[in-house]
Amino acid sequence: IADGDVDLVPLPTKKVRPHGVVVSPDGSAWAAAAGQNLLLRVNQPGMSITEIRTPNANSRFRRIVATSDNNIWYADYELGNLGRYNPQNGEFTEWALPGGSDSRPHGMAVDKNDRIWIVETGREPNNLVGFDTETGSFRTQTPIPSGAGSVSQMHYYEAAGEIWFATGTNYIGRAKVH
Repeated sequence: IADGDVDLVPLPTKKVRPHGVVVSPDGSAWAAAAGQNLLLRVNQPGMSITEIRTPNANSRFRRIVATSDNNIWYADYELGNLGRYNPQNGEFTEWALPGGSDSRPHGMAVDKNDRIWIVETGREPNNLVGFDTETGSFRTQTPIPSGAGSVSQMHYYEAAGEIWFATGTNYIGRAKVH
């Protein structure tokens, strides 16, 4: 591909609606399927797609992140779970979010310590939740004062140890995470 060129890859399954996209540390590109219980891996070279079906047919994802060990993490908007897919052995592990099945997790980020940060948008006010991938436990829960409406986009800024996010209530937010 030359500078400025765009490659589009058709997906094998209809109505997948890819949402979040991430490139893992090993260079693999992944996408979340908002319309199916699928993770999508882009195989390079050639740009073919591997669809990886998650354990629960009712799962729906908005965002995904990758940790330094190349595991893919997803926030299950429909069921209120945080999930991990290990590409090395094909195993899935899931944890119920503190807000339960109505938590509606949307925005997601990962920090330099491989902690996962998720916003539960089904709660008023929204709740910023921190998950320690090393211990497999939720460590923090912080209400977002604006109510947040919905936090869908988050970005971790390592130099300052902050998560930046946009809210559906006309605010830009910043959370110090270390």
